[in-house]
Amino acid sequence: MLRKKGIKLSLSILLVIFLLSGCDSNEKEIVNNYYLSLTGESKSWEVDSYKILLKPDTLKAGNGNLTMKNKTGLNTDFFSLRVHAVIDNEDRVIQGKSVKGMESDITQTTTGATKGGPFIEEEGEPISLENISDIYMIIEWEDNKKAKKEKIDLFNPEGISINEK
Repeated sequence: MLRKKGIKLSLSILLVIFLLSGCDSNEKEIVNNYYLSLTGESKSWEVDSYKILLKPDTLKAGNGNLTMKNKTGLNTDFFSLRVHAVIDNEDRVIQGKSVKGMESDITQTTTGATKGGPFIEEEGEPISLENISDIYMIIEWEDNKKAKKEKIDLFNPEGISINEK
């Protein structure tokens, strides 16, 4: 009888050890992916649905709509847009598009899109949304032979709570 109790106790201990060791192997690294759909405006322009997908191995940006306010049919031979992200206090251009030399209507246009590898922080890890302090667009164009330039703020995380799980 003592032998049966010893076997039951040994089996119970082995079962508990097996179950507890199984818990360790189920732990997985949490990977955060961020998707932003941004809007903004300046005196002359509105941006809507500008998308940013930030993953540990990829940054995709673009596919937004850019509309000139209170104008229709403005033809110009120069138009440029650049999207900047301030990452760890360093201003970086994450997308650019320009048209020069051919006359085109810029009152309704898309931003185009770009895809690239990850941005890496100082410790060698991919950046997260917490590393980004500002995202903005600079638009330059020519209107009646005068150069114009405006800034559109798209993202400023002040007051935003970022919950990572």
